[in-house]
Amino acid sequence: YAHRTRIVLSEKKLACELVEVNLKNKPEDLVRQNPYGKVPVLVDGDGVIYESAILNEYLEEKFPQVRLMPSDPLLRSKARIWIDFMNTRLHPAASDLQHDRNLDQAGNKMAQHLQTLDNEMAGKDYLVGEYSLADITFIPFYTRRDRYKVTIDDNYPNLKRWAESLIARPQVAPTI
Repeated sequence: YAHRTRIVLSEKKLACELVEVNLKNKPEDLVRQNPYGKVPVLVDGDGVIYESAILNEYLEEKFPQVRLMPSDPLLRSKARIWIDFMNTRLHPAASDLQHDRNLDQAGNKMAQHLQTLDNEMAGKDYLVGEYSLADITFIPFYTRRDRYKVTIDDNYPNLKRWAESLIARPQVAPTI
């Protein structure tokens, strides 16, 4: 999930100090800053923000010069629905596939989720009109699809086209 925040920082052209951590041997300051013990964590002055979806919206609100969420409340809500879809449906199925858990069920769920995305992307460049945090949320999954034992090929032509266009963005490519 930290990759999503690196993309947001890159898209917004924000400088930051990136600190890599070994999550199998978590540094004490990470656990102190984030009780979940996960990354990313953003320290901004006296404030500490964690959880990528929340952190990314914080960056969106604090640095609105490069917009990554629609101004329309309905479209913003739809972006959040797609972010939730990635976090609560696509990623858990991918994790199950990666770790060989419930393979038949995970495979079926993954196929359904990929078909949902393929159907959504028919005739569209981005999930909610303009490029947004919803699109960014998908990028790390796509770049790690081999790790998750997922193939996105001509069976999902709209999804494949969208994903390839996302990773070709000038601000995304350097984060991969």
